[in-house]
Amino acid sequence: MPSYWPDKPHNPAYRGPLDKIFHRLYVGLYKFCRRRLRIRALFLMRTWSEHEVYRILKVFARQQVHGFVDNPEGGDPIWSLDAPEDVQENRYPVNTCLLRGWIEEFKMGTQSYKGFPIAKPLLAPGQTFDSAFSKPPYYRLTTAGWNALYKSYAISRVAIFLSAAALTISLANFFRQPQPPTLKVVFPMPSAPAIQKTNR
Repeated sequence: MPSYWPDKPHNPAYRGPLDKIFHRLYVGLYKFCRRRLRIRALFLMRTWSEHEVYRILKVFARQQVHGFVDNPEGGDPIWSLDAPEDVQENRYPVNTCLLRGWIEEFKMGTQSYKGFPIAKPLLAPGQTFDSAFSKPPYYRLTTAGWNALYKSYAISRVAIFLSAAALTISLANFFRQPQPPTLKVVFPMPSAPAIQKTNR
């Protein structure tokens, strides 16, 4: 029995307000480069594609279970999640994350919904369960996905570079063996004792 991922009754995670502005700017700039400048703007496409991948990673990192919906077809109930919607603009970054091993499909093997209330799906007249709920799989981040999200690899590379630079400077100072500076101290000659004349 495949796992289900509802689009309703929860609200899927869409773009934030700031991300919508950047998306419109990107689309406008890309169209300008294609039509006016006659260039493909590969760097712009690559940069935006990486931004989309990290956007999807952030959505998966923030997803939470809000409840369970009864499955009329039998089997496990549906989990209500804050998950990205199954639309074209999300499929490419999701597949890229799958390709890189940053996310994995979550197999429903636990009975963690036992003891919690399970909602009954409200279907309109003539509406079927398949038309009301889409069926993409559940996803979760892997260890590599968390490391990519928090830039752990980049931080490790910077730390290794700084350690190597500090070691190089220390070795250079150790093998240089600087000579101690010579001290030139000039003491003033003592003056002769003053002879006091006494009046007799």
